[in-house]
Amino acid sequence: MTFLHNLVHRPRQLWLRRAIFQIHLWAGIALSLYVVVIALSGSILVFENELTGTMLPRGLSAWDPSRTASIPDVMRRFAQACPGCTASLLVTPYPAVPAFQVRAVDAQHRQLGFIADPVSGAVLPQPRTWVDWTHDLHLYLLLGSEHGEQVNGVGAAILLLLCVTGLFLWWPGIRNWSRGLGISLRSHWRRINFDAHHAIGIWTLAIVIWWSISGVYFAWYGPLERTINAVFPMRAMLPPPMPSLAPRKGAHASLAAIVAAAQHASPHGRLFAVYNPSLTYPTVFVEMDLRDPANFAHRDLITIETASARVLTVWHYGNNVTMGDWILWSMFTLHFGTVWGLPIKILWCLLGVSLAALSITGLMMYWNRYLRHQFGGRSGP
Repeated sequence: MTFLHNLVHRPRQLWLRRAIFQIHLWAGIALSLYVVVIALSGSILVFENELTGTMLPRGLSAWDPSRTASIPDVMRRFAQACPGCTASLLVTPYPAVPAFQVRAVDAQHRQLGFIADPVSGAVLPQPRTWVDWTHDLHLYLLLGSEHGEQVNGVGAAILLLLCVTGLFLWWPGIRNWSRGLGISLRSHWRRINFDAHHAIGIWTLAIVIWWSISGVYFAWYGPLERTINAVFPMRAMLPPPMPSLAPRKGAHASLAAIVAAAQHASPHGRLFAVYNPSLTYPTVFVEMDLRDPANFAHRDLITIETASARVLTVWHYGNNVTMGDWILWSMFTLHFGTVWGLPIKILWCLLGVSLAALSITGLMMYWNRYLRHQFGGRSGP
């Protein structure tokens, strides 16, 4: 019989399947702990904003958008609370986190966090929380951004290999294809585990493939962006070119003037975050939400010259035009699943838990088929 006929009707008779099984087995064993850690931490981070909001210091004023402290006032109070510190990011209050958040470094280059009262602007130190630790675990594996992203990229590439080989191994033939979609609870627990691995794998295959591809993209976004643009030319997802800046010395524009310039450049946007609010670098980067607060999928991203408060670029992020724009935009939105409301957040959280379950059931299959025999266990299905 031909290879194609066996693939369609009797895939278990193919020698290629046995080779792919070995690749899937050992790649899965090597990646099992990594997958569990990434999957469970990602499931938690779906609700990162909500969890962060529960850990705000007590005694903060109730946030009222009509009485929110001004950004210049918050930064003035920050300078008083942390002399010699430089703020790298200021996030304005929004419903999930109703307080200002400030990220900064001190003179010893230590990373610091602060919370500012949404009404008075009073600044309080905010120690690192378990949510911050989970964030760094998921994004950088606690290895720092430089090395952690690269390791995550390798892990995502191996996970993609597991998806491809897993699909090949799942295929039982045209007559029996539906058997791999469900779980029979009437069988022995080892058979239930086997069915669960196959069913979870096929039902979550599409999103896990996308998580893998986007994980590779986050580690090596430059080459992948160029590849996507070569195949599907992009328009809206390409950042606008930055004009050259003449070196300037002396006083810079006021933070109030820079905020006003951003609001003028995005009249329908709501100011979400300011990068470089201490005005120590030549440019300030401002994010203006166009839809729900903290919805990163649709924003005006504005670059402003620090010295003059001149708007340099306005990037209408999420205003997609071409297929390439949609593909690149989906790298973020489909990976995180946090921009379409609570039902999708719950679904994405459960999908992350399912990925961890997929790894655990795979390890149990390895125990059932091989390891338990090394300890004198009885044979089973």
